[in-house]
Amino acid sequence: MNIKSTEYSQAVAKRVQMIMEIIDLDVAGFAEFHNRHTSHIYGILNLTRKLSEVLAKEIGEKLEFDGSKIFNLNTKIPITISRAELLIRFKAEHKDNPEYFISKKSKRSANTFVSEVLLKSDYFDNGYKYLSEITEYCSKVLNREFVGDQLSKALQYAVKTGTLQSAKKPIKLKRKDSYGSRLVDVYYV
Repeated sequence: MNIKSTEYSQAVAKRVQMIMEIIDLDVAGFAEFHNRHTSHIYGILNLTRKLSEVLAKEIGEKLEFDGSKIFNLNTKIPITISRAELLIRFKAEHKDNPEYFISKKSKRSANTFVSEVLLKSDYFDNGYKYLSEITEYCSKVLNREFVGDQLSKALQYAVKTGTLQSAKKPIKLKRKDSYGSRLVDVYYV
């Protein structure tokens, strides 16, 4: 991707984020509203996946505006999308799920974040992960930083509750493809 293409993709992702803020839906709610997986929406917001014209059209149809306007950086996203009939119905049907709405959600605990966001993403689909890799993924892709051993404890809690599994593997050293002799926990589903 060249610089202009990257800047354009960032601007489109910001417009999707703006739509989510206008309609008060978090990633989980937005994904559910549009019958998509949360990893699909995270991919668009984090620039690992482009917003397709098909999805833009679907967004527009459900929110009663021309979805192609998402791609036109010179047009404003109409505030009236927050009053779309399908959105109002969706909010009424899911009013008891605070995970779907930005306004109902306070900062998640580490345990909740692991079970509701990390494990619902597709991150663990391709094998086991080291703590350092999970920390980096949470920071760079999911925009979540952890203090001290918060993430480690939350992962251990997920193992204890059976939503995640762990095994002992040799520690991965900072040098590429190099492993030490000490065994550490790795996590997988």
